[in-house]
Amino acid sequence: MSVFYRFLFGLFILVGISGLPLAMTGPASAQSPQFDLLQAIDNEDLQKVTDLLSKGVSANTRQRSSGKPALIIAAEKGNMAMVEKLLEYRASPNVADPERGTTALMLRAIAGDVEMINLLVTKGADLNKADVGLETALIKAVRARKFSAVRALLDAGADPNVQDLTGKTALEYARLNRNRRVQRLLEEAGATY
Repeated sequence: MSVFYRFLFGLFILVGISGLPLAMTGPASAQSPQFDLLQAIDNEDLQKVTDLLSKGVSANTRQRSSGKPALIIAAEKGNMAMVEKLLEYRASPNVADPERGTTALMLRAIAGDVEMINLLVTKGADLNKADVGLETALIKAVRARKFSAVRALLDAGADPNVQDLTGKTALEYARLNRNRRVQRLLEEAGATY
C-alpha cells in the first residue's frame, strides 16, 4: 500500500473514531420547516402547525419520499382542526395523494365524516373529482355504506351518474350492496343507471 493510501486510511480511522460521539448524539436538530410542518401534523400538534404556517411555510407542502400532501395526512387522521387550519392557510382542497389520486374529500367520505365533508365542500372541494380508478367521493361513500356521507355529498351537488373505471355508478354499487335506502336516495337525486 502506498504512503498516500496509508495516510488516507489513517485519516479515515481518526475521523471515524473521533466523530463517533457526535454520531451517537442523534440526528441534527435543524430540519427544514416543511419537514417540521409535516411532523407537527403527524403528531397532531396544532400550535406548532399554526406557528409554522404563520411564518410562511406552505400549507401545500408534500412529503419528500411519497409526495403525500399535508392536507391528506391531516385528513387521514380525521383531525378537523388541523384540516381547517391548513385550508385557512390556502391548502388546496383538491390536492390528491399521488399514488392513488385520493383526495381529502374521498377519505372523509369513506369515513362517513359529514362535518369534514361539509367543510371541504365549502372550501371548494371538487365533488366529482375522481381517483385513478375513476371513483368519486360519492362512489366511495356508497361502497363504504356511509349513508350520511352519501346524503351530504348529494345535497352538496355530487353527480350520481358518474361512472368509475369499470363503468359502474354509485347506484350500481348501492344495488350490489343491497342497500335500498341508499338506492332510493340516489334515485331521488337523479341517478338513472
